[in-house]
Amino acid sequence: MTTHRGLRLASAAVVVASFSSIAAGCGLSTSDDSFSPIPTDEIPFGLNATSTSTTTTTTTTTTVLDAPPTIPSTTTIPIRQEPIEVYFLTRGRLQPVVIDLPAGVSPDQVADVLEDGPPTGVALDTLIEDGLIVNSNETGGVLTVDLDPEMFDRIPSTQQTEAIAQIVLTMLSSVRRLGQVTFTLGGEPIAVKKGDSLLSEVGEPLSYDDYAMLLVTQPATADATTTTTTTRPTDTTLVP
Repeated sequence: MTTHRGLRLASAAVVVASFSSIAAGCGLSTSDDSFSPIPTDEIPFGLNATSTSTTTTTTTTTTVLDAPPTIPSTTTIPIRQEPIEVYFLTRGRLQPVVIDLPAGVSPDQVADVLEDGPPTGVALDTLIEDGLIVNSNETGGVLTVDLDPEMFDRIPSTQQTEAIAQIVLTMLSSVRRLGQVTFTLGGEPIAVKKGDSLLSEVGEPLSYDDYAMLLVTQPATADATTTTTTTRPTDTTLVP
């Protein structure tokens, strides 16, 4: 029994045999030596052309513009000022000058203003030179002011009362929390003259009232009274 596979093989053999017969009949040689290459310029229809595939790549460029520089905003915060009274001298009396300083001023700041002297154009003097007040310390409302011994000795003894008065009145008028002032000289407690020319105790705290009598205009006392006397005219009766 002949199978389909056998039929296909037989058919193929017949085709090959037929091709071989035709080639032999035409005198064609089928060996490798019987073929010769065709010159390139004789190949028709561009059969030898090489197909070249060109790929085009598109590049997209994004330009980022620089942002304009940011100018920081400036905020001005006003500083609250408060007036202080700095005391200077005129003919041996003390005259206050009102100066504005930032609120919450410290004793050291007040000392700097006092040592700077009176404002320009004001006919006032001072005995407090730069460097006289070495430092100051506050304890319980009492301010201890340390003076430089050499500079304090330069002040005539007849004017040391006024110099002490300048410091006491200025500190107590300017630093609200203070109530009294005491002095040291080179770190050692000393006695100073009060406004009534009496000598204080060594290290004794001094108050505003101890020097109020040296002010140009003394404050009125609390017990001051004014007595007004009214004189009633006498009636005169005319007798005819």
